[in-house]
Amino acid sequence: MSEELEKAGLYIDDIYRLRVQDPAIANETNELRDECLEYADKLQEFKKYAEDFHNIISGFAKDVEKEKLRAIGTQNLLKTIAKERQAEQQVYQSKIHEKNIELERLRNEYQYLQRIESEQQEIINNFLLNQ
Repeated sequence: MSEELEKAGLYIDDIYRLRVQDPAIANETNELRDECLEYADKLQEFKKYAEDFHNIISGFAKDVEKEKLRAIGTQNLLKTIAKERQAEQQVYQSKIHEKNIELERLRNEYQYLQRIESEQQEIINNFLLNQ
């Protein structure tokens, strides 16, 4: 009788229920559905892990970008300080040069005045001797 039912496209399963589909195919279909559901669950879990990983990496990227900008700012500050010191050094060297020129001028003036003093002293001495 089961062959006659099969020819008509009807099947009897393990618990003696009448089915339109072959029980072996129905079992494989159920197994495939269970595997697909398990695969979908694992895929969702993987998607969650990937999103978590992306969020963590994005956080690190933001931190790295902040540190990069801070480092660039510090570098620029150091360059500015170096340029200021160089400018300051040039100002001081210019002042030293000016003071050296003034010192030389004053030495020459002092020597000139010493010569004048000695000449005047000589004139005074000659005058006193001649009187």
